[in-house]
Amino acid sequence: MTNFDDIDKLPKIDKYLIGTTAIAKLGDISREFDKDCLIENLCHVNREDDKNYYGMWITGFGFFNVKFPKETTRELTQEEIEYCNTKRVRINNQPSMSLKVN
Repeated sequence: MTNFDDIDKLPKIDKYLIGTTAIAKLGDISREFDKDCLIENLCHVNREDDKNYYGMWITGFGFFNVKFPKETTRELTQEEIEYCNTKRVRINNQPSMSLKVN
């Protein structure tokens, strides 16, 4: 298992996934899966090791280097990709931006 301080040493990736279990440096920030609120379970990951992905939730408080165990994280279906690509997100008072999930 990778230490939170060593995450930046892992190989880079670029994926959008559906997650439920999420562990930040400050503790558990997991979310139950809700197909009606799919964007709440969307995470963007940019690192991985044998057992975990590392990244952040698309919505929420902005924790980064969050650990998403591979056993509770999955690829999006084609329908979910199409749905997410119709959505926009915004951080604070910044302009909203379209999701480009593929």
